[in-house]
Amino acid sequence: MRRSTDNADTPAIDPNTLLRTVIDENPNIILMKDWDGKFLIGNRALANLYGTTPEDLVGKDDSAFNPNTEQVAFYLQNVRDVMSQSQTQVVMEESTNATTGEVTYYQSIKKPLITREGKKQILVIANDVTELKRTQIRLEESERRLRYVLDATGEGVWDWNIAAGEVIHNSRWCEIVGLDKQHLQHPIEFFADLLHPQDKDAVMLQLQKCLEGDAVYHSEHRMRLHDGRVVWVLDRGNVVERDGKGVPLRMVGSCADISERKADELALGVRTELLNAIFQLSPDGFVSFDAERKVNYASPAFASLTQLEIAALTGVSEQAFSDLLAQQCLPGATFHGVRRLRERADAGHRDERELIELALPGRRVLEVGFRSSTSSAVSQILYFRDVTHETEVDQMKSDFLSTAAHELRTPMASIYGFAEVLLTQDLEDDHRKEFTGIIFRQSELMASILNELLDLARIEARKGKDFELVSTDVALIVQETVSDFKLPAGRLAPVITRPTGVWRIMVDRKKTQQAILNVLSNAYKYSRPGDAVEIFIEPTTSSNLIAVRTVDQGIGMSAEQVKRVSERFFRADTSGNVPGTGLGMSIVKEIVELHHGNLLVASAPGQGTTVTLQFPVVS
Repeated sequence: MRRSTDNADTPAIDPNTLLRTVIDENPNIILMKDWDGKFLIGNRALANLYGTTPEDLVGKDDSAFNPNTEQVAFYLQNVRDVMSQSQTQVVMEESTNATTGEVTYYQSIKKPLITREGKKQILVIANDVTELKRTQIRLEESERRLRYVLDATGEGVWDWNIAAGEVIHNSRWCEIVGLDKQHLQHPIEFFADLLHPQDKDAVMLQLQKCLEGDAVYHSEHRMRLHDGRVVWVLDRGNVVERDGKGVPLRMVGSCADISERKADELALGVRTELLNAIFQLSPDGFVSFDAERKVNYASPAFASLTQLEIAALTGVSEQAFSDLLAQQCLPGATFHGVRRLRERADAGHRDERELIELALPGRRVLEVGFRSSTSSAVSQILYFRDVTHETEVDQMKSDFLSTAAHELRTPMASIYGFAEVLLTQDLEDDHRKEFTGIIFRQSELMASILNELLDLARIEARKGKDFELVSTDVALIVQETVSDFKLPAGRLAPVITRPTGVWRIMVDRKKTQQAILNVLSNAYKYSRPGDAVEIFIEPTTSSNLIAVRTVDQGIGMSAEQVKRVSERFFRADTSGNVPGTGLGMSIVKEIVELHHGNLLVASAPGQGTTVTLQFPVVS
């Protein structure tokens, strides 16, 4: 019986064909070249790289397929170098795709050969390692970027092997904490010992939470250097490796020196507290606006001055703020808005101020100023100053100058008029004498006004600093004043009633006599020839004051006149029959108050006037 086999009808395989098939199907590039660099054989992988066929490769060199002339020259020189040696070489090479221009990387095995005829050839088997190379390049680029970042940020890096209890650092970490490179690796306990005692517990708690998976480690704390200095660090990290049961095995992180930032924050905190204290204590109000011109701060003083609530202002636009403030103002002195102030400032009027008057109980005038800012947090600032007293003083000065001019103009007109008559007309001696007397009396009145104005200004300016204070008996100084007083013709001297004992006061004798003299002079000027004038020296209900009370039976004053009695140029008699400057009682008030005393006036029309000067008693 005949045995049959499966391959009985299969034709025999040609060894050359089989070899060629193995070469072409191999994913690696396989080629042979002669001394001139021409291909003797090339497989399909090489042909695909050069965009041709294996058959078309034969007899041609790399220049026929590779546009990169530098690579072609390198290949030729390289194969000749290898063929000139007897050893096989393993090298890294790259090749450029003729069609796409894409670069491919190879690990090539180069075997030099010699034919029977003695011709040098080379066998090259090239393994495509492009992906490996690209991965290596990406890794190197990543490492380079990491180095750049670490160099730019100045951060130290640490790697904690939790199971072994060892920590590895880079050199920057050692620099931050003041250690040399011998401490690049150390036990975790060494790190704990570097922590500031006041921060240690908090830092270890943060680390424990991270190990347990509850949080990423993030801590700002202090570390003690061996030389005693303290450095602030920002320490961050996380667990990167755990075992199958979730037990942490490895933790990595970075550390940055933030000492300068902490110092800046401390300085900023001190500055902020200082500014807050200034804003809290300053009587002036401030309002600031953010980059969008919305209110982001209003000081307590501003709220107090305007009666606007801070909570209602925060976040409102400058127009809404302007409307709210304008509603608080009187119609004739309203706020014209922040925009107008800014436009005026932009036009060069930076020091210009706006006055507004608030419709609140009691008069209140505010001066509003504007300042622009280039800060990202504050675009503009308004500040408000209470100038109520200043405006009242300015008004008083204006009224005073107006009144003084009027009081001086009256005698001046008389002097000018009668002098003109004397110069232009021939008058009898009686008339000439009469007119000359009028000119003399009016000149005397002008001199009195000017002297008393200067005296009053001097007293106000020096505020008692030039007073020569002496301890004296109040009764004695009253008696001396009365003795020096020139009584009007036909009038009796005032009757003085004094207490028992000696009551001493600390005063400037001349100024005190001037005050008593002014009061005494008024008592006689504003009373009839037969009316008596009395002076009472008596203690007050307050044991530390002694009073000099002058009583006349003159024309008296209304309650409204009494209120104005110490105003400059005020005169109870408006007829002009009673001579005087209207400044005497103003001087009295200044002198008495500079002696820390009181001026009291009581009067009624037709019933006379009582003027009381109170002085502190010397113990």
